[in-house]
Amino acid sequence: MAAMSEAVQIRVHRARSWLRKAGQAGKNGDLDSQFMFLWISFNALYGTPRYQDNASTGEIADFKAFLCVVERLSGRRVEDALRPVEAHIAAILGSPFLNIDCWRKWDKDGVRDREARITTSCHVYRNEPRAVRTFRQLYTLRNQLLHGAATDAGRRNRESLQHAIPILEACLPVFIDLASAWGDSIPALGSLPYAPSIGNSGRFNAPRVT
Repeated sequence: MAAMSEAVQIRVHRARSWLRKAGQAGKNGDLDSQFMFLWISFNALYGTPRYQDNASTGEIADFKAFLCVVERLSGRRVEDALRPVEAHIAAILGSPFLNIDCWRKWDKDGVRDREARITTSCHVYRNEPRAVRTFRQLYTLRNQLLHGAATDAGRRNRESLQHAIPILEACLPVFIDLASAWGDSIPALGSLPYAPSIGNSGRFNAPRVT
């Protein structure tokens, strides 16, 4: 196991702060905020530097790489964490409305009816690891909320959020522990995606990001 570099310390610090924020939103019954704060906590760990010329191809590639590494290093801890939320995972994986490839097919074919969409759903990445498939579905939900494709407290995504939140709540403490334990052995953690924007004080001011 590796010692935490400054960049890893900052990532873990940020991830824990948003995990706490998600807990506060959960106590208030705000599912939309709770989910988004949980995803930000996750993003604090997997994100890669977007302002550098060698930035990766996209968010999905980032979190796929992160998940594959932490699962390999975890010694079944990720698998064990997911076992109690298996019913929620099955519900997320079973929803064609969280599969972006289904939306592409429906739009191309002009399918608008809900039942027709269900019967014509597709799962083109079903051969990927289960954790990756799950987070790809969660990423669609994240995009629906973040990009304004949902209403605050809207009824259409309540069921999805009720399944998604327990999955993230189960995973994130494990991901944070693994990041703390393995440090720069997880390649994505070696540099920060973004440095702090302002401020001249605090433990993590002006971090070394390379």
